[in-house]
Amino acid sequence: MLKNPTKKHFATITRQLRAWGYKTDWRQLERAYFRTCVLSPDRYRAMLRLLSIFAQHLSILSNQLVVGREKEESTSMARTRQFIEKHQAEPLSLGRVAHAANISRHYFCKMFKKATGMNFIDYLSRVRVEKSKTLLLNPNSRISEAAFACGFQSMTNFNRAFKRIAGRSPTQFREALPKLRRSV
Repeated sequence: MLKNPTKKHFATITRQLRAWGYKTDWRQLERAYFRTCVLSPDRYRAMLRLLSIFAQHLSILSNQLVVGREKEESTSMARTRQFIEKHQAEPLSLGRVAHAANISRHYFCKMFKKATGMNFIDYLSRVRVEKSKTLLLNPNSRISEAAFACGFQSMTNFNRAFKRIAGRSPTQFREALPKLRRSV
């Protein structure tokens, strides 16, 4: 809280909670409310920044889990994932990856979708975007460098894939973190 707790404010809060149908031990809630620490505006902003950084990293990790989720998968699918991770910065075609897994293109498509829950192009884009997020954390690298280092052939393709997967543009992603780091 930014201000000292007051009876009037607590009454307003409880009225609203009751209107929403919230049921609780009101005495316990009141004790907790009046024991709440009052933060200075600077500490409050710092806490929000830390929460935002934590949320950002949690988002990155959860997306990485989607890309690298561990299942009991066939040797060829494990080999496929390793091949994609190792060669994600290179131009990769479905045929090249299927060949590396030693299976036909048609069978590869079916098995890959079954193993990952997404098609080859979506998976490859996700792997590349997750790698680019890591590179974008470095304020000295350019967005275009991150895009090309991760295997995207054009900035348009990179921006489109990044926004679809990360929910915001690479610029917006990058701008969110430096502001947080500078002001902590």
